[in-house]
Parts: sequence; structure tokens; C-alpha cells
Amino acid sequence: MFTESRSRGSLYLKFADDDPPTVSREGDRLRVTVRDLLTAGEEVTIEPDLLVLVTGAVPRDNPGLVGALKLPVGGDGFFNEIHPKLRPVETVVDGVMIAGSCQGPKTIAESVASGLAAVTQAAAVLKRGVAELDPQVATVSLSACTGCGVCLAACPFAAIALVAAGGSDGGAAAVDGARVAAVDAAGCKGCGACAPACPEDAIDLRGYTDAQVRSMIDELLSGVPG
Repeated sequence: MFTESRSRGSLYLKFADDDPPTVSREGDRLRVTVRDLLTAGEEVTIEPDLLVLVTGAVPRDNPGLVGALKLPVGGDGFFNEIHPKLRPVETVVDGVMIAGSCQGPKTIAESVASGLAAVTQAAAVLKRGVAELDPQVATVSLSACTGCGVCLAACPFAAIALVAAGGSDGGAAAVDGARVAAVDAAGCKGCGACAPACPEDAIDLRGYTDAQVRSMIDELLSGVPG
């Protein structure tokens, strides 16, 4: 649309946020002066027939939804997808799709296309009938966990919670109402951020445990002379 608009004579100028255009009037004519970044900062003056000020689109403030679904939000306040080209409607939260202008300003055609893509992705999950989880998730040694809560702050996906030890969640035997960390396997992405943060070394990553890493290091060093 941009190329077609330019071919029909539209003129596009880009200016810095801290250097907005100035508007003046000479008789019954309007003059707009702007320093165009697309032409190395050249000052351009145009005389438009009509000047229309458009309010920029801003995202809706919805902390409840963001907090409940743990949705990633960009610096502009809009929801972030995993990849704008390869996975444009999927989020880092499995099963949660985004579409339309919640990702940013879009035309009607773009919103419809992203909506159809989100429906297709959601239908694929429902049709499969089962949820496939990544086996490489964090696990907590309940005998070593002191319930300090450091891992909660380290987890970027809010997949860890403190639960009562000895509860139905599979915790260790209760000791004076102690609380231990529990990992939600469905929410864990296996990033491993919690493991080094734990002061008690009570968290391991399946398939990449401390014991496995030490074993690899020892095996590597065993072949080094001296």
C-alpha cells in the first residue's frame, strides 16, 4: 500500500520525536515545515490543501489479563509474538494466541489475516486432543529447598510457586508448616534461569542437571594432559 500510494503522488516525511513539524499560516494557505530524516535531515516545507492531525494508536491498559496469562508485553505496550514472520500469532505461553490490533496498529485486512491464523493455530491444538509439554523442565529437590522464594523472582514465566510441604501437590513431609518451591511443568520453558539463582542448589534442569554437567566436565578434563 505504501508503494502504491507513493506511485500516485503521496509524499512521506519522517521526523524525530523531539523535532516535530511546525505549522504556520500565510494568508489562506497553510505551510508545514519539517526536518525530514529520510533525506539526511533536510528541511522541507509543503503547502497542504488540508491538514489532518491523527491520534496515534495506544494499547489498552489491561494488567489483569497480562498478569493472569503471563503475556509478554513490548516496550510500546502491545503484546509480543514469538516471531513476526515465522510465528506471528503465537506467544511464549503455550496455547495462547494473539491477533488483531493488540499486537500493534493494523489495517482491517491485516487484522482479519491474523485472526484466521490464530484460529488455525488454536484449532490445531484442540484437534490434537493432547497437550505436548517440553520434557526439559526444572525440578526441585524438596529435601534441599528452604522455601526462600529466590527462584520465584528469577523465573520469567511465573512457573514457580511456593506450596505447603506435604500437600496434595506432591511436596515433602510437612515440617512446622514449611513451604517449598513447586514448578508448574505446563508453564516452565526450561530456560534454566532458576537453577543458578537458587542459593541452596536445590533446582535442576531435566536433561541438563548439575551432575550431568559435572560429569561432562570431568570427562573433558580427563583427556587433558598434566
